[in-house]
Amino acid sequence: MSRPTFTCLILMAMVVTYMQSHWSMMEGMWRAQIDLLPVFAAFAALHGGLGPIIGLALIAGSWLDVLSANPLGTSLVSLFLTALILHRLHEVLLKGQLAAQFFVCLAAGAFGPTISCLFLWGMSMQPLAGWGTLWQIVVNAMICGVAGPFIFLILRFFFTRFRFALATLLFGCVTTRHLFIFIIRILVIII
Repeated sequence: MSRPTFTCLILMAMVVTYMQSHWSMMEGMWRAQIDLLPVFAAFAALHGGLGPIIGLALIAGSWLDVLSANPLGTSLVSLFLTALILHRLHEVLLKGQLAAQFFVCLAAGAFGPTISCLFLWGMSMQPLAGWGTLWQIVVNAMICGVAGPFIFLILRFFFTRFRFALATLLFGCVTTRHLFIFIIRILVIII
């Protein structure tokens, strides 16, 4: 994953996190708190290595914990473990298929809150859990599954635009052949 794509991923995750923590219309309509960060973790797991996964977990997870009432580190751990599980399976997943993106984001949307609850229980915090928690996990998984392919499409669009614009801006060319010719011209001018 390139730096512009990673920067775009982090910025979108931060904006979405801010919106979901301050915009309660969806929460009231579904009677569940919506968390779309597992979709971004799934994108980082499928299209990047451990660096983007750790970066997203650190930055976006800490941002979510600061904006919510979660203890610091809860979202960080759940995002990291969700992305790590998906990253371990990314060779067998068809990341370009819409149905596969739906199911990967559905699983990520279910893993995130489940891992957060398990982490809170492990810290002896005793979160409120019951049938409402199960409802929230199911609704969050479904919304992540539906929103996932759209978020993947937007991030892939930015990836192709940034890659093309960066190559054109820096080198004035797009293909490798043009880049090689450009480097030879620069060397001839210098020599």
